[in-house]
Amino acid sequence: MKGLFEKNIALLRAKDGPLASIIEQAPDDAAITVIEAKSGPVPEIVAAGKAIALHSRIDPKKEATRFASEIDTHEFDLFIVSGFGFAYHIEDLLQRVGGDAVVLVIEQSPLIIKKACAHRDLTPLFGNPRCILLLSPSEDDIARALQGKSTRRTAFLLHRGSHQADSMFYSNVLRIARSYLSTKDVNIATLAKFEKTWIQNIARNAGYLADLPRAKFFYDAFKGVPAIVAAAGPSLSESIDFIRKSGSRSIIVAVDTSYRILRKHGIEPHFCITVDPQSVNARYFEGDTMSKTILVADPSSHPSVFRLFKGRVVRTGTAFPMMKWIDEICGEGGEIAHGGSVSTNAYDFAKRLGASPIVLVGQDLAFTGGYAHARGSYLDDQVHLRTERFFPAEMYNRRQLTALPKIFIDGIRGGRVHTNQKMMIFLSWFERRNDPELINATVNGARMKGVAHVNDMKIDLGEEKDLWSIVDARYEKAKSAQNSLRVRHLLEEQCEKISVDAEELLPVLDRAVRLAEDLAEQTASANRDGAKIAYIIKKLDEADRAIELRKKTTDMIGLTIQKVVHTIMEGHDLEDDEKKSADEKIARRSLYLYRGLHSGAEFVMRIAGQMKRILKNTQSDD
Repeated sequence: MKGLFEKNIALLRAKDGPLASIIEQAPDDAAITVIEAKSGPVPEIVAAGKAIALHSRIDPKKEATRFASEIDTHEFDLFIVSGFGFAYHIEDLLQRVGGDAVVLVIEQSPLIIKKACAHRDLTPLFGNPRCILLLSPSEDDIARALQGKSTRRTAFLLHRGSHQADSMFYSNVLRIARSYLSTKDVNIATLAKFEKTWIQNIARNAGYLADLPRAKFFYDAFKGVPAIVAAAGPSLSESIDFIRKSGSRSIIVAVDTSYRILRKHGIEPHFCITVDPQSVNARYFEGDTMSKTILVADPSSHPSVFRLFKGRVVRTGTAFPMMKWIDEICGEGGEIAHGGSVSTNAYDFAKRLGASPIVLVGQDLAFTGGYAHARGSYLDDQVHLRTERFFPAEMYNRRQLTALPKIFIDGIRGGRVHTNQKMMIFLSWFERRNDPELINATVNGARMKGVAHVNDMKIDLGEEKDLWSIVDARYEKAKSAQNSLRVRHLLEEQCEKISVDAEELLPVLDRAVRLAEDLAEQTASANRDGAKIAYIIKKLDEADRAIELRKKTTDMIGLTIQKVVHTIMEGHDLEDDEKKSADEKIARRSLYLYRGLHSGAEFVMRIAGQMKRILKNTQSDD
């Protein structure tokens, strides 16, 4: 048994030294014993006073065969298995999966693996590079293990014995893995849809960027003051009285979707957050009347927002590292974290104000009552505008409810509530904050694990405060700090340089595309010319150096081709890629990248010219 353990640990150490050390040092525990079954040893765990065998007490190998045979292994190329046990099920699974498939195994107990090493020959696992083992992983560990695998066809497999021993742990890690892969899918889709829109909006907003005060002047101005973040979930209407009576005791931060609802009820939020680049978000402010509210806008927000909102506006910093040159010229607008939903931005803004505690309302993250948004919001109005006799509102809502597969999770009021994977991403984002000062007073919807859920009637926000005077004073300070004429001049100069750089890069990229086409042809040929391939690679290296010399311009080009970049980095297969050799895949991806860069350079040259014209044709209000 000692020799078997040393053999297994040596194999594991060659594969993952730190993991092997943790397993070697795992202390023994009387709660974990080993029993002998007909076809091999089986670990048994005492949990909650009950002995649980992680495999069949009679025939673990037969059980493992049944486990693997129920999976259509040809349909998947990534298998995420929760529970290692003594690995009978993993060994059988590895024998059945395709040659390119990856099996990722997640285990909570190092002692289980240690005992498995002492009782079974694990060479088929530890000697297989396609089998990856994670021990009590954090979310970051899971993300690293899944990097580059987001487009694989994934099967999530729950090992029954391990799940019985600790259902909470294994359910949670599977949820994290699902959330990561879904987030990657959402990110790729978002990039494909918005990468050029973000740049176009920033260019069209050039005049505003030069003139608008900066949100950072409000940061830390409300230390210790409570904040209410009002999202536009279906239950928002039940929180209106709480928000109204709290307006003089807390900072009220609305999102663009909830803004008009609050104002209809006579509530003036101190701040309203808008970050979305789509034109529909500007509609939230149609028919707006003068307001004391400060609109906090992302530089890539749709330009119509700035025309339709009737009140004071400040801008945040740009969310894109590739566009930080704007903040260098215009002044740092103020960072704000993005979690995929404007309500995550609103929460982070409240944190940066110094507010404490932060109370969420209207954050249902579920289809409460069969609705996606609060009644009276712009999106709710659109339901009725788009419906007619043969397509009533009920059918429109049903379409929203079924657009993505249903997920049922624990609800705030008990029972299970209907949500979907998109909202689960936002739910997970809030749960990962681990913020003891975060309170969820949302009346209905999904329960946030690790976040205090408190009935708003039990929340004490302290004494009344003169908060508007602080808001007004900080706004005036921010406004006086903005040197618009100087900023406009510097922006125009930078736009001119970017335009020239992009124009000069076009012939370089045009040649790089032709070289990459030749490289792809050579790697696909049965009669490769090694000298020609070496020459092509040398010339592509020269093109790369010419591209790298123009950093701000190439950064901007990079932002316009994020879908291309993620397609390559995340392992997205191009058409028929699975049939290609490794060299052919690299060549095809190079061609894909250079074509993207060429298209991006053309786009940036146009955008820089447009931005320069806008700056010249608009004037500061100062």
